[in-house]
Amino acid sequence: MVDQQKEVWDKLWSHKVSYRWDSLSQVIYDTIRKWINPIQNLNILEAGSGTGKISLRLAAEGAQVTLVDYSAKALDNSREAFGHENCQGTFILSDIRNIQVTDNKYDLTWNAGVLEHFTFEEKVNILKEMDRITKPGGIILILTPFAKCLPYRVGKAYAEKQGVWMYGVEEPVTTLVNEFESSGIPLLSETDIGFVNSLDFLDFIPQSDIIKQSIIQWYQELSAEDQNFFPGYLLVSVGKKEE
Repeated sequence: MVDQQKEVWDKLWSHKVSYRWDSLSQVIYDTIRKWINPIQNLNILEAGSGTGKISLRLAAEGAQVTLVDYSAKALDNSREAFGHENCQGTFILSDIRNIQVTDNKYDLTWNAGVLEHFTFEEKVNILKEMDRITKPGGIILILTPFAKCLPYRVGKAYAEKQGVWMYGVEEPVTTLVNEFESSGIPLLSETDIGFVNSLDFLDFIPQSDIIKQSIIQWYQELSAEDQNFFPGYLLVSVGKKEE
């Protein structure tokens, strides 16, 4: 399954990749900055970096970033984007279950949209690796699709039935409490973010734009308290390496 998943990413990253900043990138970026601020001169590693779009933003703002991915095509895209913006980064071709970097090096290790493609045992192994390379007292931040988010689940299910889902095997999660416990990482916080972003998955369904826009308008008119009734696209699980 893992080799097939790698083929999925190699195929995906072989197409033209957009580095246009979007609302989902902003939501993820804001979450990172909530836990790591300021970021100047901090060592940050993205484990399973994909496009590396958010790492590029962090690098532009003064962080020392390292991107790790097992897709050479993904890293090639990132190198090109970093070069275009005259930003420095370190790019490592490596399986994140065995990350080829030294222990206790990073202030933050993180990823978004990665762990949902692995089994429980693999998730634990990845978390242990992320913990190993994080400095004592450093942050381990994981963002995964949230199983309780209805628009995401509906759009994904429709796309899978139509054979147009392009992300391979993807199992949304309800919590990573057990994975963090099994990896020995104290879990500081677990919340969800990005309800409006979840509506983008309805784009898989023909003629859903009117419904999507109506939901966005309705949601934005709700109070913050009422908005909390509707789970977002991403579960944010934050741990801290023991000192």
